[in-house]
Amino acid sequence: MSIKFEKIGEGHFLLEILGYTCPYPTLYTVKTLSKLSSGDLLEVVTDSRPSCETIPQTVEKKGYKVLGVTQIGKALWKMTIKI
Repeated sequence: MSIKFEKIGEGHFLLEILGYTCPYPTLYTVKTLSKLSSGDLLEVVTDSRPSCETIPQTVEKKGYKVLGVTQIGKALWKMTIKI
């Protein structure tokens, strides 16, 4: 299990959450979003398929915009969220 957060560009961040099942990827994503600034982008990478549904639902209810959910590997997904 691992969690990695890094800045990958100006106003562009990556949160990698591997080996965790719901609700943890959603909780870590919401906590991270609350620390970013308006206009920033957060890319969330997870290996938890159910999180590809729960993260977008939860963050949109909180007013964030999900720009896309993409499968990037056999069991790996990336969500792009605009703050």
